[in-house]
Amino acid sequence: MLWVVLMTGCIKEDLASCDTNLVFRYFGDGTKDIFPEKIEKVDLYVYGENGALVQTIGLDQGDLRRVQGTPLNLPAGKYRIICWGNSRNDTRIDQASTLNTALVAAPHYFTKELITTNDSLYIGSRDIEIFQDNSSEDTVYFSSSHIKMYIELTGLEEAALADGTSPIDIEIGNLSPTVDFAKTFSSENVSYRPVARKEEYLPAFDTKFNVLRFNDENGIYINLIRKETNKTIYTLKLKDFMQDNRITVNGINEVTVGIRFRFNGTSVTVKPWDEEVIIPGLG
Repeated sequence: MLWVVLMTGCIKEDLASCDTNLVFRYFGDGTKDIFPEKIEKVDLYVYGENGALVQTIGLDQGDLRRVQGTPLNLPAGKYRIICWGNSRNDTRIDQASTLNTALVAAPHYFTKELITTNDSLYIGSRDIEIFQDNSSEDTVYFSSSHIKMYIELTGLEEAALADGTSPIDIEIGNLSPTVDFAKTFSSENVSYRPVARKEEYLPAFDTKFNVLRFNDENGIYINLIRKETNKTIYTLKLKDFMQDNRITVNGINEVTVGIRFRFNGTSVTVKPWDEEVIIPGLG
């Protein structure tokens, strides 16, 4: 369902009939537009030259499948367009009334509760100029604002708690919790606490979650904490792990950092985790 507030936009199936038409594109790390595969929702913000919010438009998956973009009908002038892709339950967009105060984070960041994940966020931006009585088309190119992380805990299969969660807590420390509308990630550091669970058909505990983007040079650590005693039993420096295993995230849109922790009695071994695709009925 498309929603528009603050100013009434030109909303028609025929984009060519409107003053300004925005087209959305996302190429990931290749040359093919993969927007439909990666982005299911767009929240669009239009700012005037003074940085004040002029208009917002919400586009859901149905809207985007009909038209991969949106028409705008605005007075002549210069505008800054900001689009967020996939902002759902694990995203809160705060203080968006002005461009330089707008902030994006997980909702629990603002309520000071434990953060477990972010949405798979993408951002697109574009400066446009609208001329009176003149139709035009502009393209908004998206880029990733998140990194996927997979963590697997093996060797604990017989120790599942009653709710199916792992007896080991996972703390990811020194993560950036916020990003602004210029795609600047904050220097503030917080910890995420993703929850690892064991599915009946799988031999290990695992968790899949998103964090806001970081670089190869980072101070992120992963603590494994025994729930029973609340003591840290293992700490991994992510930068060292990435260097040792030739993992890079710099300049890559679609990137996953996967880590497998193997418990062997009193020791822990660490390896990259490459998710395997299992086809039912084979092998």
